[in-house]
Amino acid sequence: MRFADFDLDERTGVLRRAGAHVKLQDLPFRMLIVLLKRAPNVATREELRAELWGSETFVDAEAGLNTAVAKIREALGDSAESPRFVETLPKRGYRFIGTLEPELTPSIPTATHPPVVATAPSTRRPRRWLTFAALGLIAVAAVAWAWTRVTEQVTIAVVRFHNETGNPDHDRIAGTLTDAVVVSLAEDPRYGVIGNSPLLRTERIFADASKIGQALSADYVLLGQLQTGDAGLLVRAHLIRTTDQKHLWAAPIALAARETEAALTGAVREGVGKALGLRH
Repeated sequence: MRFADFDLDERTGVLRRAGAHVKLQDLPFRMLIVLLKRAPNVATREELRAELWGSETFVDAEAGLNTAVAKIREALGDSAESPRFVETLPKRGYRFIGTLEPELTPSIPTATHPPVVATAPSTRRPRRWLTFAALGLIAVAAVAWAWTRVTEQVTIAVVRFHNETGNPDHDRIAGTLTDAVVVSLAEDPRYGVIGNSPLLRTERIFADASKIGQALSADYVLLGQLQTGDAGLLVRAHLIRTTDQKHLWAAPIALAARETEAALTGAVREGVGKALGLRH
């Protein structure tokens, strides 16, 4: 799909601008595909949520969509105030307003009919079986790959981070950081992330991990405590397996003043990935 000087290859998952690769994370990339396919029509927030996360995965869709469209605009050099590509329709959704170039289809030359020349029967054996065998191997490999993707996915319930600083003004920060972690983990297709269940928004204690697992069919629970450290705010994050409530990973994460969300989400994704034996 081409527009302006951009070229998006859905098959390879690559976005280029004037031939140069443009970095765009998986979730914003998939959202851009949906917008391009729906253009010039509006993609509602409900439709985008269904396309990006499906009906069985519950995340904070509002925060996820806002973050994804911001990353799309950053990659395209677009702006919300004077959009050239992605227009926001308040309370409805988003629409791609750029000009898509038509897909080129190769022309088929008019067949000519050369004189028929009688030839002797070929002595070579037909090699159709090689083609069928190759196609069979490709099909088996595709099924195996898809099955691996499904069986590797784990479900993580992210509990709203608990503000333990004693400052009620930090309640909003705790909620914002929770949303950032949900969005970050949800971008990885190996995780099924639950982040907006009413059960997860209530005050909790660590003994709730097994109950959360049973109620939400979650394999793991991610907890966070917002505290005041020597150098400022920090989050003590915990990844707990719901079957036996074993802490698989726990770490204090210092929050830089200007890159609070980035410092937290990066550390959480790395810690969770290592604890589950998954590479990032």
